[in-house]
Amino acid sequence: MASSDASTLLVTGATSDIGRSVAHRFARQGWSIGLLDGDAAGLHGLTEQLEGASAVIARALDLTDEEEVQQTVADIGEDMGGRLHVLVNAAGVMQAGRFEQLDLEAHRTLIDGNLWAMLAVTHAAFPLLREAEEARVVSIASASSMYGTPDLASYSAAKAGVRSLTQALNLEWAHHNIHVCDVVPPYVDAPPASPDEDGSVPVRPQRRLAPNLSPEDVADVVVEALSGDRIHWPVGKQFRWIYRLSDVLPAPVVRLLMRYVSGF
Repeated sequence: MASSDASTLLVTGATSDIGRSVAHRFARQGWSIGLLDGDAAGLHGLTEQLEGASAVIARALDLTDEEEVQQTVADIGEDMGGRLHVLVNAAGVMQAGRFEQLDLEAHRTLIDGNLWAMLAVTHAAFPLLREAEEARVVSIASASSMYGTPDLASYSAAKAGVRSLTQALNLEWAHHNIHVCDVVPPYVDAPPASPDEDGSVPVRPQRRLAPNLSPEDVADVVVEALSGDRIHWPVGKQFRWIYRLSDVLPAPVVRLLMRYVSGF
């Protein structure tokens, strides 16, 4: 059971690099922490590593199964005293490849793992967030949410959905004193590039955009987002400039910029 006076956090994708960094950060501050992920062994190891948390509750589940999500989030909420101060949606999947070369099952996995999982957990967590004062929802988006990225078409579409859902809920849930925002890292967890047919290896966006970013950098911005009123929180000084410019530059210039950072 969570301490009645401890702040409560629920992290999805808890065994990912970003999820782990967020969990460790809040554990050291004495929060009660709920961990959701599909990797049962990884959750067990993470639970043993967390230090300082008032309580740690870990559950392995399929985050795209809405019935399982609803029941699991409700169970964790009961263990946490019926309230949730912060939800961090860090779950996600990535598979790079040309759109026509990935089969439809791969596209569905990308949409479900990056958008539907976030939507399902956020929906299930609403009753708990409503019971906490000044609750927050922080979802991990992506630079791909700004402009569709080659080789990451369905991933881009899903992350754009995360961005749009965040904007809508930011307005809707303000009436419940729930602030909804997203953190926008530039491809921190992108996989290595695969060789083209001619044997050359394309330059992936993260090499030109943010070569030194780490999951800890993302966790820093997650913490920062808990005390600010912005909706979108880009990660890294270099990317922040590109993010701001994308809002004011003409569309053809933004397209050229994205061609450069994506290596196309």
